Amino acid sequence: MTDVRWQIVAYLFVSIVLWMAAAQLGQRRTSISWVRRLSQGWAFALLRLVYFIGVPYATLILGVLPARYLGLVGLDRLSVGFGGLVFRGAGRQHVLASIREAASLTVLDWLPDVAPMAGLTGMMLLLLSITWLGYAWLKGRVAPAEAETAPSPFDAQEVPPAPGTVYRAVHWSFYRGAAWLLTGDLYLGVMGGILLVGGEWLLDPIWTARVRRAPTVDERLTEAGLLIATSVMFLFVPNLWLLIPAHWLLATASRRWVVWGQRWAARRFYPATGWTKSSSERREVRRGDSAG
Repeated sequence: MTDVRWQIVAYLFVSIVLWMAAAQLGQRRTSISWVRRLSQGWAFALLRLVYFIGVPYATLILGVLPARYLGLVGLDRLSVGFGGLVFRGAGRQHVLASIREAASLTVLDWLPDVAPMAGLTGMMLLLLSITWLGYAWLKGRVAPAEAETAPSPFDAQEVPPAPGTVYRAVHWSFYRGAAWLLTGDLYLGVMGGILLVGGEWLLDPIWTARVRRAPTVDERLTEAGLLIATSVMFLFVPNLWLLIPAHWLLATASRRWVVWGQRWAARRFYPATGWTKSSSERREVRRGDSAG
């Protein structure tokens, strides 16, 4: 392998080590003050930023991973456009001209990808809706009592936070891009990205423990579904700028379908509970029926 590929392997190793270290710190309760400070507040937010955004940004700035492998379509044109400011001077007209030139070149790079990305997003919305509604129906069919009373992690917040969505989209694209550069093939890069993210999850004892628990398994399954769906979309349209809003839309829809599916299953298999708003309300209704 070339020196650049060895550097990519080193960055991947650092990223996975950071993930494992964070997983171990999150699992253990300690009285060490600096460890507690790192796991909460602004320090924790900064660490998340460094892990999800900082490592990919470092590979981009240092020229280890070109922008197109990350899906940053048009970034090279944008850099050239703004780079013209150095040679043209910092006058207002020159600044505006450079901004217009860079923006127009970037938009021209994006336009061919808009229609395919919209079509892929619609297809994934349809597939995920069938998947999660069918999953809720099957869950209620096999274990109706559990489906009715188990708390859903999405009851409190059906809309995912935007920063977390951006973090995951960039981080996953970094793994896809790194595998793409190492293998020289986009398909192998997408598959390698899935394997790298899956490997990280398996190395996290908290993540694997939540998969085994009924209340949190839905959240982990939807996250795995998003990984597969966005990977397929990246395979056909490797444009991270367009993939980020599509990722957020799919995450929001998946959460809502899981909640709606659970409510529908409760109504289908436990008609007495009605169409309640959350799993906690369903448990209260069932307690009242039992007491009566």
